[in-house]
Amino acid sequence: MNTQKIENDAHQNALEGAATANASKRKRGATSAKSGNKGAKSKQDQLVALLSKPNGVRVSVISDRLGWQAHTVRAAISGLRKRGHEVSTSKSPKTGEMVYAINANSKENEADAAEASS
Repeated sequence: MNTQKIENDAHQNALEGAATANASKRKRGATSAKSGNKGAKSKQDQLVALLSKPNGVRVSVISDRLGWQAHTVRAAISGLRKRGHEVSTSKSPKTGEMVYAINANSKENEADAAEASS
């Protein structure tokens, strides 16, 4: 019976030690995540950059570059449209795949509208 008490105490100490170690890892991870984000582009910024190419970009290319599935790409493009970007669509003549592009004029129009409302 005495050995069981020692085993239970050892097990309890191990659990407490693991909890303390996990808490300290979370704290370190939180501080490194804040400092590591300087200069990193968000995926939305990367998406806008891809869509700003002169001939646009295919869905498969966006999926590969951002690590998204096709339905996630379409949802993100829908979100860009809701935020005022003019996103045009066409079909690739070679593959028949959807090609999306942000119209360069839409950025100028947004800037003009912002100046006019000021």
